[in-house]
Amino acid sequence: MSAPNHPESNALDVALRSVASLSRRGFLALGTLAAVGCASSNSSKTKLPDPIWPEAARKPEPSPTPIPSTKAKIFPNTLDRDLWCKGACVPALMNPMTTPRYVTVHHDGMDMFLATNQSGSAERIETIRTGHRAKGWGDIGYHFIIDRNGRVWEGRDMRWQGAHVKNCNEGNIGVMCLGNFELQSPSAKQLEALENLLACLRDQYKISRSRVRTHKEWPGAKTACPGRNLQREMVDIRTRLA
Repeated sequence: MSAPNHPESNALDVALRSVASLSRRGFLALGTLAAVGCASSNSSKTKLPDPIWPEAARKPEPSPTPIPSTKAKIFPNTLDRDLWCKGACVPALMNPMTTPRYVTVHHDGMDMFLATNQSGSAERIETIRTGHRAKGWGDIGYHFIIDRNGRVWEGRDMRWQGAHVKNCNEGNIGVMCLGNFELQSPSAKQLEALENLLACLRDQYKISRSRVRTHKEWPGAKTACPGRNLQREMVDIRTRLA
């Protein structure tokens, strides 16, 4: 025997069915919105750019006493880099120079170089800088360059650590003479300017004679730099520096 219909019971059943229907529709709607939201999030998400210099090593602490720029004309006879350089340096690729404790002498090691005019020397230095920049360095690796006429040129600013002796650039001033001294000999004017510059650097930064080296004299250096003809001259120069 079926239970009699009750008006209140029927009304309650209708109300419950309506709520259930609304709940199902609401749940489906929320699910749809959630799906749309994920798709929108995925489609609009942008990847952050990689670091500009991902391989850059941690920069050493700068010297307590800032190293003066060569622009300050501590070495008044040095020719300004603006006379040869055709591009800007990239400070983000260089470390601040620490207190200078060494000087290292190099040759450029390219083909023979016999030009004595200023324009020829400037062109050679710019070629070297371009090559160093192509390696990912921030500038030419040497702080000073000496040409065959005895001119001393400003290279990398002394405020920045050089790039000329692998793993040994901190506090190390790089001096390079134009030419390949495996194939040729340095000129008399070049040697005179080199000796004068080394004496000046030693005096300015209180660098002992034993810390005036050639590239090949660094432990682990596998190079003929600065070439046998300049290496021989460096023995006499260091004797006189005493």
